[in-house]
Amino acid sequence: MQVQVVTPDASYFDGKAESCVLPAFDGEIGILPGHAPLIARMGHGVAVVTQAGKATRVAIYGGFLKVQDDEVVVLAGGAAKPESSDKGKAEAELSVALAALAKAQDGGAAAPESADLEEKVKRARALVALYA
Repeated sequence: MQVQVVTPDASYFDGKAESCVLPAFDGEIGILPGHAPLIARMGHGVAVVTQAGKATRVAIYGGFLKVQDDEVVVLAGGAAKPESSDKGKAEAELSVALAALAKAQDGGAAAPESADLEEKVKRARALVALYA
C-alpha cells in the first residue's frame, strides 16, 4: 500500500509500506493492505510506518487520515522526525510546557491561552514518545 504523511509545509513519509500504526483521536489504529475505506481524525502521538521490516517513526500533531484503495494519507497539523530533536531536548520541552500550563491554570488563564498551552503539552508528549 502507498502511505503519505504530510503537513502543510513538508512531507514526512511517502512510499510503499507493509503496515502502519497511527495515533487516531481516540486511540491507535492499525492499517494493513486491503483496509476498508476510512476517514478519521488524528490525535497526538507517534505514527509507525513499516516497510521491508524497517519502522519509520514520526510524531504526529493532530490532523486527518484517509484510507482508500490501498492508499493511506495522513494530513497532519504538524509533525517531527527523531532527527529533528533528541530525547533530552524533548523531555525538557515537556517539562517547560507542563510548568507553563500549571502556572496558567493556577493563575486563572483565559480559555484561549490555556488551549494553546495544552496543545504545547500534547506536542511535547508526542515528541517524547518518539524516543520511547
